Amino acid sequence: NIHRYFWYAAVIFAGILTWDAIEAFRFPGGVGMGLGSLIFVVNAVLIWSYTLGCHACRHICGGGTKMFSKAPVRHRFWHNIVSPLNEHHQLLAWLSLVWIAWTDFYVYLVAAGHLHDPRFF
Repeated sequence: NIHRYFWYAAVIFAGILTWDAIEAFRFPGGVGMGLGSLIFVVNAVLIWSYTLGCHACRHICGGGTKMFSKAPVRHRFWHNIVSPLNEHHQLLAWLSLVWIAWTDFYVYLVAAGHLHDPRFF
């Protein structure tokens, strides 16, 4: 059960990273997109993929269901999204870990003035 509680914390963390990705499209003077915006989006997608692929999520989505015919939305989410992600859970863990480090390093380089974040529009 403690694994499930850590999963809830991971969902909050993934939500924060999603908010960061949305905010990465805000520039002075309006909305735009730069390399940093794309890096933040990939960061959020990878952490969500890892989080939704966790076996604790599989249990929450379909573990207590006795008849999936009575919960078709839960079954589709469990069968079409969570279970395929669970097959690659370890790969997603490594990818998200490395990408989070890369994102932090990129933010450091831009914040320190060592690198300019190129804007696409």
